[in-house]
Amino acid sequence: MPDITMPKMGFDMQEGTIVRWLKKPGDEVRRGEPIAEIETDKVTIEIEAFASGILTEIVVQEGQSAPVNAVIARLDGGNGAQAPAPAAPVAEAPAASAPTTEAPAPAAPQPVAETPAADAGEIRASPLARRLAREHGIDLRQVRGTGPGGRIVKEDIEAYLAARGTSPAPAPAPAPSPAPVAPAQAAPALAPTPAAPAPAPTPAAPLPAPVAPPPTPAPAPVSAPPAAAGVVTPLSNMRKTIARRMLQSWQQFPHIFVSIEVDMGAALALRAQANAGRAKEEQFSVNDMVVKACAGALLAFPNLNASYGDEGIIRHPTVNIAIAVALESGLMAPVITNCQDRSLGSIAREAKRLVALAREGKITPDLLQGGTFTVSNLGMYGITEFTSIITPPQAASLAVGAIRRVPAFKDDSDEVVAKHLMMLTLSADHRVTDGAEAALFLNEVKRLLEQPLALLVG
Repeated sequence: MPDITMPKMGFDMQEGTIVRWLKKPGDEVRRGEPIAEIETDKVTIEIEAFASGILTEIVVQEGQSAPVNAVIARLDGGNGAQAPAPAAPVAEAPAASAPTTEAPAPAAPQPVAETPAADAGEIRASPLARRLAREHGIDLRQVRGTGPGGRIVKEDIEAYLAARGTSPAPAPAPAPSPAPVAPAQAAPALAPTPAAPAPAPTPAAPLPAPVAPPPTPAPAPVSAPPAAAGVVTPLSNMRKTIARRMLQSWQQFPHIFVSIEVDMGAALALRAQANAGRAKEEQFSVNDMVVKACAGALLAFPNLNASYGDEGIIRHPTVNIAIAVALESGLMAPVITNCQDRSLGSIAREAKRLVALAREGKITPDLLQGGTFTVSNLGMYGITEFTSIITPPQAASLAVGAIRRVPAFKDDSDEVVAKHLMMLTLSADHRVTDGAEAALFLNEVKRLLEQPLALLVG
């Protein structure tokens, strides 16, 4: 039987972390049966056994990481070998025998009691709750689950952390007592011995020259007490990947930033009219309209739907737009593929599906790959304007701000009217494009959003 190895769940995956084992040594494993839950640099997902057999050894324990293709467990001893037979039981020594220092021979195999780690593995908890518990060192057996069937969810971990945070902090260590005063400086005890009278000076002896008293030493600077050590939160694989890729992009990609303000009045009116009477899952959002507008503009300006290569600029044949989704564990960007061929309704349905999978921890690595452009929207947080870092190997990303109702001049007149304005900021790789082309691209996005019927018929 082959060993169980760390699978490669994405083209850029280098290692994975075991979140928990769904089987323990001695359990029967069937081919295709979920055997473990692993965390990659993008997702937390269950992996299936590649073959059937008896799980004889767990090589990589929960919380530990292993590179791709490394052995993480063994079936039937691994590589086709059968598990070693247990040693034959040794008869118990007679009571009259003298004690020896040798370790007792192993007795016949007995049922092994589950360890606390195994007990914790059987507790029903969501992957996100398990990750939070691991990061904060929480024993899941101490947490009361409020989810379906007693399942522990994220809110239970947060409630436990809040309750733990209210416990009294340990009393500070007492300050060291001052050093005892030297006997020569101590006050005299009992009655002092009268000092002998000083002899009269000899008249013939010359008086010594006055000696200046030694300078008083400056007081030693009082050092401030050391600051309390901070709490170190281990980096998840996702956070490590975000840090590595964003640093790579910021250091290696010469970013240029171009912003434009869009009047969203017509788009909001069309959205309200189109969504009226439709089921919630069939409605489309402002972000869906931005994605659709970007898809049309990227067809007109293919350099923004490209990647930089050593041999030249690689223009991608399809428009695959990644949408940034904020999670507690980090930022995830599932990809809506073939946006150039999708209707606005199709983009909205696919976006809802991907966001739901990401937030439930059920998204698969293939849904996070192949993006050629990214849309990042912080408008729901009240952010009016920001810049985003390009996701390698893409050439550009669009930052979307909140829609603001502000007074503005109507067309070229002096009349002031209320407008719904939204700021868009494009981050582009200056090796692939220039400021003028980036500005033309943004103007095309602006045109499509301000004339939103084009999004429905395009």
